[in-house]
Amino acid sequence: MKRNMFEIIQEEIQSNKPVSLVTVVEVKGSTPQRMGAKMLVSSTGKLLWGTIGGGTIESMAIKQALTQINTQTPLLKLFELSETGTKDATGMLCGGTMRLYFEIFGVTTKIYIFGAGHITQQLLPLLSNLGFTPIVIDDRNEYLEDKIRTKLPVKTLSGELPEMINTIQFDPGSYMIIITYSHDLDEKILRFLLTKRKSEILKLKYLGMIGSKRKVKEVFSRLEKKGVEKKFLDIVHAPIGLPIGSQTPEEIAVSIAAQLIAVRNSEE
Repeated sequence: MKRNMFEIIQEEIQSNKPVSLVTVVEVKGSTPQRMGAKMLVSSTGKLLWGTIGGGTIESMAIKQALTQINTQTPLLKLFELSETGTKDATGMLCGGTMRLYFEIFGVTTKIYIFGAGHITQQLLPLLSNLGFTPIVIDDRNEYLEDKIRTKLPVKTLSGELPEMINTIQFDPGSYMIIITYSHDLDEKILRFLLTKRKSEILKLKYLGMIGSKRKVKEVFSRLEKKGVEKKFLDIVHAPIGLPIGSQTPEEIAVSIAAQLIAVRNSEE
């Protein structure tokens, strides 16, 4: 039985493979396809379903779809089906224009969370609904088992902190949160990251650490005395979360989620 477009999208998403749905939303003049035509492009550039006309325009659209998957952004773009003209001219002889909309499905962003405590437990459902893929890291394997793995289908890592950080490959553009059960451990993890893994940390989209204003100031002062450059401390969101007067784990989780959304939606 031939699969339809929606079944293919669902299968790709379930396999953690993002896809781009390309739709012809406007045509003028002579074009190889009519308005409403669609094609589905995989994260490897494979045409999974449909067509927008074949030839050069389809090849250019597939290349553009890959760019949108990699940048995790939708796009509305006009293509000229002419030999010469704008930089988006296709070299085709049709002479018309096609406006294409590139829609992205299945793109998620990794967020590394140090600490599996009460705040993390409240935060995880929010993150899953916001398009993040959480990876929870804690040195208490039994805690991860009881509090996290049995409740939510998220990836977990356990081992001696902060040393085990060296076993983790951090994806560029990902997010990171430090909210362990101990301020001393938070400080050790932050110091390790900003000294041993600083080149990767600079490529993160977000790095946050929990703590009161006073505590954070003390931690930063100690880290500077230990040789951590101020420019690295300046990238840390601490105290973590938006200042909404949050007190409970539930409220703190909301403030953190709100800050993550703000960072993700910023143009910086």
